[in-house]
Amino acid sequence: MPTVAPSGVLFGLASALSFGVGDFVGGVASRRSSGLAVAALGQLVGTLLLAVLLIVLRPDLPSAGSLAIGAAAGISGAIGVASLYAAMATGAMGLVAAVSGAGAVTVPLLIGIFLLQQPIHPWQAVGVACAAAAVVAAGGASRGGTGRRALGLAILAALGFGFWYALLDRAAAGSGPWALFSSRLAGSSMLLVVAAFRGALATLGPSWRLAVLSGLADMGGNVLYVQARAMLALGLAAALSGIYPLFTMLMARAVLRERLPRLGLAGVGLALVAIVLISAG
Repeated sequence: MPTVAPSGVLFGLASALSFGVGDFVGGVASRRSSGLAVAALGQLVGTLLLAVLLIVLRPDLPSAGSLAIGAAAGISGAIGVASLYAAMATGAMGLVAAVSGAGAVTVPLLIGIFLLQQPIHPWQAVGVACAAAAVVAAGGASRGGTGRRALGLAILAALGFGFWYALLDRAAAGSGPWALFSSRLAGSSMLLVVAAFRGALATLGPSWRLAVLSGLADMGGNVLYVQARAMLALGLAAALSGIYPLFTMLMARAVLRERLPRLGLAGVGLALVAIVLISAG
């Protein structure tokens, strides 16, 4: 039986914690100002950090096609981030994070099955069923127009993140670092333009600090995941990193005293099971 590096597990869990904290902080900032502005500034921070890494690492130059696909991924990811923060501004953060996280790993799997004729592991099929059940449970726990709108935005975020994963995976075949930078640059540029056009940036105020922190935490999660992936099998690293909604929910409960109904907790549990099964499969 292959051994599992304890340090790799720690990096994977640290990645999940960093992603979870980033989502929570971004959600809190979105309740105080425009979620669109928070997403734009957070993405810009990530873009600048990646630019510094590219200068230091100097990876091989990519093809134009890789950059173009990376940019398309960035647009999709930007829609996902903006939708996530908009959902967290009004909905239960733990539930929103869980639904978007489960959907984000389900979409690339379905693309692989139906468009690329890739095989599916039985456990992944169970994971897809759990993801669908999580959305149903979340729908039952989301009462009123505000709750249903938050759930709809969480599903839109899942689609945005899911297509980001699928497109970036293809773009990274040329040059991973450059594809990620192209993705971030396109996404942050789009968000900044839209936020400026709608006057959303003026709403940031003191929340800009939280927006920057969310961007730093997001990039930290990416770096920690890369470290975990270097020490662990892909499925295990992705599964550990993918439990980040649990940390978002725990922080929302500890800081905001957010309590989910039993149906909502069931939805979060099903979503986490879906993430682990689909990622590890």
